[in-house]
Amino acid sequence: MKLSETLKIDYFRVQLNAWRICGALDLSEGRYWSWSMLLCILVYLPTPMLLRGVYSFEDPVENNFSLSLTVTSLSNLMKFCMYVAQLTKMVEAQSLISQLDARVSGESQSERHRNMTEHLLRMSKLFQITYAVVFIIAAVPFVFETELSLPMPMWFPFDWKNSLVVYIGALAFQEIGYVFQIMQCFAADSFPPLVLYLISEQCQLLILRISEIGYGSKTLEENEQDLVNCIRDQNALYRLLDVTKSLISYPMMVQFMVIGINIAITLFVLIFYVETLYDRIYYLCFLLGITVQTYPLCYYGTMVQESFADLHYAVFCSNWVDQSASYRGHMLILAERTKRKQLLLAGNLVPIHLSTYVACWKGAYSFFTLMADRDGLGS
Repeated sequence: MKLSETLKIDYFRVQLNAWRICGALDLSEGRYWSWSMLLCILVYLPTPMLLRGVYSFEDPVENNFSLSLTVTSLSNLMKFCMYVAQLTKMVEAQSLISQLDARVSGESQSERHRNMTEHLLRMSKLFQITYAVVFIIAAVPFVFETELSLPMPMWFPFDWKNSLVVYIGALAFQEIGYVFQIMQCFAADSFPPLVLYLISEQCQLLILRISEIGYGSKTLEENEQDLVNCIRDQNALYRLLDVTKSLISYPMMVQFMVIGINIAITLFVLIFYVETLYDRIYYLCFLLGITVQTYPLCYYGTMVQESFADLHYAVFCSNWVDQSASYRGHMLILAERTKRKQLLLAGNLVPIHLSTYVACWKGAYSFFTLMADRDGLGS
């Protein structure tokens, strides 16, 4: 099965479409000599030009804005390359999700699965709206300036202010870069919390299946077969978690490293330098985008850990007392396996947990005070 065929996954359809438009699916399948590679070069060509322009402006707002854009662009490039290297694993993830979905039965499980699907759609729409607002705020208002200006402060090797043709070329260059970087950022930032929420809910569905065993009118042999099927579901769930870890671990490490810097720069400019209403709205929207980028990820990472911890107690919620000795033997095996704590680590180092989100804000405060002391604004 090719990656393009996984677009039938309803849960991540929008994210996969975004990756396909940006060329990630082609590159992940080894088609390097294609329009996708040319597109990626065009999209990330502004990055060295942003680096060249860091702290080269007279306006401190533009200097800090340029630094934030440079850090964001570099992190987007790193995350994009990391996802390209792992996206083929989405095929296996699709197979495992389909396998777990096929096991949903009964009214309580069906209702929970339906709520899960609706919540995933709402989350995806929230990310779409957030990134659309960020794009509009960042890429459009320059048209209302009295003088010729560009959406982002960037060094160019030519004078775009005195040539309309050159200005239009520079403007198109930046706007195209904005569109595709926002699209890549949307896919890379929305996929992890969505898949972690899905894993958490699939774990809760498995808990329901296990805890209901033995309370119906089935025979002892049928109850034992139900438990064996649940053990297979457990294997599929653990494998899905492992595939997810390999997909998001290192991109999320990059995100955690960058998030504190961006929060600090945004608050620093917002507090000390911003004067106009538009600039305040822009930086508040940017801060909202940063929050949406990380908080849902940490929240659902915490949910995953708690759901897997609850799996151990679900074994003893079934009517195991009245079952056969063989059933109880399988139950003990299942119970022992659920004792293993499932840790979600970004870069095999940093927990994907709400405690990490708090640590990011603490790091942002430290960087904020460092910037304030550097500019003599801390006193």
